[in-house]
Amino acid sequence: MQDTTTNPSSEQIPSDHLQQLHRLFKKHPNGLSIMALGAELGLSPNQLQPLLTQLIEQYSAPLKYQAQNRTYAYASDQPFELPGLAFTATELRSLVTVLNLIQDLNEGSDQGPLHDLQQQIENIMASKGLSAEHLHRHIRILSSAKQPINNHNYQRISDALFLRKQLDIRYVASDQTLSERRISPQTLVYYREQWYLDAWCHKRQQLRTFMLSRINSAIVTEKDAQEFAAQQLEEHFHNSYGIFSGEQQYIASLTFLPGAAHLVAQQLWHPQAQGQWQGDQYQLSLPYNDPRELLRDLLSYAPYVMVNEPPSLKQTYQQRLQEALNKNR
Repeated sequence: MQDTTTNPSSEQIPSDHLQQLHRLFKKHPNGLSIMALGAELGLSPNQLQPLLTQLIEQYSAPLKYQAQNRTYAYASDQPFELPGLAFTATELRSLVTVLNLIQDLNEGSDQGPLHDLQQQIENIMASKGLSAEHLHRHIRILSSAKQPINNHNYQRISDALFLRKQLDIRYVASDQTLSERRISPQTLVYYREQWYLDAWCHKRQQLRTFMLSRINSAIVTEKDAQEFAAQQLEEHFHNSYGIFSGEQQYIASLTFLPGAAHLVAQQLWHPQAQGQWQGDQYQLSLPYNDPRELLRDLLSYAPYVMVNEPPSLKQTYQQRLQEALNKNR
């Protein structure tokens, strides 16, 4: 393996830590101590020293040690930038995600505000020496079970959302029944590769979540949207499991067996979920209201999960398993 600290290469891409060090020195022209640098990057002095040496020897950074105050700083009279792309790996992943979301919403269209936004991002990337095509070739985000949404509907929904106006929509339920609703949009949510709209349904007089791919049409009205406090929306939509959460009504008690236990223990199912090990089994409890999404997730772990409580969830889970067995004999 080539030692980049002793065999410089002008094409070597700076590591994330080098990028972060460079930014710290640009941000603090008066210098930072080795302890301050370590605290910022989460590295020990022994881990930092090779990086500082690499900045000087491999990239010719004008980095000086100021003995009087024991700090490192760039020489003020020598402008310096690291070569290549000035993004960390985390920032690149975020950039790919943003571009994928924009392309998902703007699929098949080469005009409009979303296309303009995409062009602006790509222009910023080009100024850093990277093309969108190059980025997509090396970092890919694959989607599964994604449902397309109507771009015109999305535009009207987002207009109503930010203008704070009510919407008239035609909505197709999961059983394919069509209904007409007047709603006050509250929040757009991108969750598990699907777009959802949290809104007050004036027909049902309830806060509801609507899947954008099921909205057949959307018309912005002149009537002001009904407003809710941020705390009220947070409590309704995020106090229990899943996108169709609603206010908490039940606590699911689950046991995950070897084969799934370690994987589940590493996941955050819900901010209020509580888990503990009992031997080689993992016990998990979490709040929920609507069981649909929770059941889908539990079925994906069959036969390595047992539903303990509540009885209604256990019974529905058993029925789904039996129905699957009956249809696959």
